[in-house]
Amino acid sequence: MLYIIQFILFIAYTILVFFIKSYSLLGIVCAINIIMMLLLRENFKRAIFAILKLMPFIAFTAGINMIISGINFGALIGIRLILVCNMTYIFAKKMTPHKLQYVIETLLKPLKIFKIDSREIGIILCIGTTFIPIIQREIQEIKYALKAKGYEINFRNVIRKPNYILVPLITMVIKKINDIEASLLSKGYVS
Repeated sequence: MLYIIQFILFIAYTILVFFIKSYSLLGIVCAINIIMMLLLRENFKRAIFAILKLMPFIAFTAGINMIISGINFGALIGIRLILVCNMTYIFAKKMTPHKLQYVIETLLKPLKIFKIDSREIGIILCIGTTFIPIIQREIQEIKYALKAKGYEINFRNVIRKPNYILVPLITMVIKKINDIEASLLSKGYVS
């Protein structure tokens, strides 16, 4: 039950942040984020690094909003995105894929009246959330292998010869999907 409450509070927080139009209220929300990180003993350096990795996306989004709707609105969007990304980082550190699967299965149980199996949706979500880091790790390994072979990895080379990265990546994804399918079949999840 605790995980369900955490999930609902996280979703509510994420939605409500985008309704805040005052910088002072956003400052209070920022203080809440910092207090949450202190209470949960999260590493500030890692949290800042996670936000810095997302900064190109945040800056692009804020920039587009500055151009379309004005500097004030764009700045508000940028601050909101930073706060939501920070809270998402905190939430992701505390919520494992298995816990998230449980929450989704529980929240979607009313869909049984429409003959939708919430367990299958939970399993799909669990597989998806655990698959993202695997793909990131595989891309890094492909990059290291290409660098060892003397292939310079830059935007131009990736565009000119995408098969150097895509073929090994697609091969790995298909192999991992087959492994997951075999695992699910052996455990009786899929018929």
